[in-house]
Amino acid sequence: MTSHSGSDSSLLVKEKRDGFSKPTIRALALRAGYCCSLSECRRPTVGPSEAGPDKHVNIGVASHISAAAPGGPRYDSSMTPEQRSSILNGIWLCQTHSRLIDVDKDSFPTHRLHEIKLAHETAQVARLAGTSAPTLDSDFIALGPDLVFTGELIGIEKNIWSFRLDHFVVGDLSDLIRFGENFTNLDLYDRFVLVNAIGDGRELAAGPRWSKQHNQLSLSVAVIESFPRIDAHNLPMDIALNEVNDIFITNGDLATVRGLDSLPQKIKLCLSTNRGEIWFHPSLGTRIREYAQVFFGSPWLSRLIKLETIRMACIPHAEHDPNQRMTPLMSVRKVEVVEMLSTHGSNGFFPFRFQLDIEGVGTWDREIPIYISRDL
Repeated sequence: MTSHSGSDSSLLVKEKRDGFSKPTIRALALRAGYCCSLSECRRPTVGPSEAGPDKHVNIGVASHISAAAPGGPRYDSSMTPEQRSSILNGIWLCQTHSRLIDVDKDSFPTHRLHEIKLAHETAQVARLAGTSAPTLDSDFIALGPDLVFTGELIGIEKNIWSFRLDHFVVGDLSDLIRFGENFTNLDLYDRFVLVNAIGDGRELAAGPRWSKQHNQLSLSVAVIESFPRIDAHNLPMDIALNEVNDIFITNGDLATVRGLDSLPQKIKLCLSTNRGEIWFHPSLGTRIREYAQVFFGSPWLSRLIKLETIRMACIPHAEHDPNQRMTPLMSVRKVEVVEMLSTHGSNGFFPFRFQLDIEGVGTWDREIPIYISRDL
């Protein structure tokens, strides 16, 4: 059992279970608007009782995302008791769906429950503000390096991609205007659009066009066709690194790695490199460390890291010769899943699961540690 009913009689928790406190249960319910967080349900969980005019009934459940005790669904031994009982580890559901996520835990992994919770709470914020609530398909979209918003890819006609823009996450409308006005002066590597929902991105052929009708922003961009990738079996040779990221000797010579075997190391090095820290290639690298300083511990972080992984996979970069460009991850075609497996790192490295579409391979799944920071 990994959940607590919203009623007072269910607030007592067994010893050795990291249960939610009464204030946490109340806060979860309020943030969800006392509605089930599953988009296909969203039924109200509180209402009047026939027992009397001053009575009410509550059928809501404060469910644990990672189980409160060993043996429970999605239990994470790396979490502290405080983290398990935190509001960040809870999701408000109706009784039916609180049971479903535990019985069908394979269909509801940790990262999906965090995404469901985030989408529902974002929709509640929009409803309170009197604006349109994001739909089920709303996800993160990046336009250039300084704009991230929730929205949806709503149409493609030839090379024109059209989007509904719900809410800005990074940047605002003035940044969108500035991006369009300065488009021709931007570095080629900063002219891109990234779409989490499809795990793909494109270079832009021109600046964005946007409009606002009935309090709803929409925009469209002209994109360049997908940049070609290298078959993963043909990835070039590189110096191999061991588990502590040092070079090592094998058969009397420096160890090397190539082909598909080199892909995990390439992903690890690429995503662990902070944008700006390579002085002779200041635009190369990711903003993962920057995002982690603001969003660490939030389900938003994995979404932002997925965007950065898409950028490394889909947007070509010229290291020396502008006529010889290549995507940093070289053989990754699409980014299907990026999941942060634990918020506990080792020497600044944190475990992630990547599910990727690889040229010459197809779907490829691997756990890879990524360096973010020792200070988180």
